[in-house]
Amino acid sequence: MNETVPVALRKPWAGGSEPPFVRIQKITKRFGDFTAVEDVSLDIYKGELFCLLGGSGCGKSTLLRMLAGFETPSSGRIEIDGQDMAGKAPYERPTNMMFQSYALFPHMSVEKNVAYGLQRDGIGRAEAHDRATDMLKMVQLSQFAGRKPHQLSGGQRQRVALARSLVKRPKLLLLDEPLGALDKKLREETQFELVKIQETLGVTFIVVTHDQEEAMTLSTRIGVMNEGVIVQVGEPSEIYEHPGSRFVADFIGSVNLFEGRVTEDKPDYVEIGAPDLGGSIHVGHGVSCTVNQQVWYAIRPEKVRLSRERPEGRRNAYEGVIDEVAYLGNLSIFRIRLANGVLVRATRANLSRYDDEALTWDEKVWIAWDDTAGVVLTR
Repeated sequence: MNETVPVALRKPWAGGSEPPFVRIQKITKRFGDFTAVEDVSLDIYKGELFCLLGGSGCGKSTLLRMLAGFETPSSGRIEIDGQDMAGKAPYERPTNMMFQSYALFPHMSVEKNVAYGLQRDGIGRAEAHDRATDMLKMVQLSQFAGRKPHQLSGGQRQRVALARSLVKRPKLLLLDEPLGALDKKLREETQFELVKIQETLGVTFIVVTHDQEEAMTLSTRIGVMNEGVIVQVGEPSEIYEHPGSRFVADFIGSVNLFEGRVTEDKPDYVEIGAPDLGGSIHVGHGVSCTVNQQVWYAIRPEKVRLSRERPEGRRNAYEGVIDEVAYLGNLSIFRIRLANGVLVRATRANLSRYDDEALTWDEKVWIAWDDTAGVVLTR
């Protein structure tokens, strides 16, 4: 069953007997006095498309390079498919790495670029040609086999690099910012192609990216990194809807964060005094906290509702004035200034081409949200 059911449906990370395919145990990497990766432990399962997400300098690429064998850990252990990788050179590991620059040979045709690694490994010219042809067919580049890299678009070069990385049939493919050189529209199209190829081949992918949308689109799970540490691991919906800290809430997507103190702590609800909102926040479920504890309340802009009249029956309702409006085509972004000067961000889908009743600048409005729409954070 495990061989046919996609890993995203099996969810071995949620419990079960399936062993991790990649096991990272207490890995630390120091460069002199600087610690790039600190005490990271992580399990990744066969068939996953796992994203390491974080800003520049957070340690994600260093961790990827240690998996590939290009960097040696200062301490800790890495296992791939049950084998300890200590002392193993990159070419001795069941991995391949696709770099952001693609590093294609400009003087070789597309087909020869893809077949090059196979021939270096001693595979005959005929077999290398057949395998390269099959891989180019998979990435939909068969008609470009005879072209040189400079005759291809950015997206096509990206797929050539992917085909070259996969043609050697690695157990694990490591991708360092694979779509970073593409424009926004092409990047979005290529993300879906990448997922389709990964699911077809069943190869385990680990992708490094700083792009939150890319990580959300591609991954079965995301590991968010900050200052050399993995601060949260989870499925995209879990990371977005249930961030474990202010850093994750703020880093993934857009969010409104309000600092406050718990004024009531009941089994079925919590009240938070929030000076930024000029009132209190009602949370319609229990929270692991204590009275007078400092907390932060995170609410996503798309969960903030706007109206000209005070909404009936809502405890979380606050009055303000529309300070800014940004029209993005599919949605509009509003910044509402409250009486104390605090700005709250809200988004609204543009469902109609013409909206004579649309909210606009300087209008008085009410913002409101359901009592289960936000997340209470304690760190």
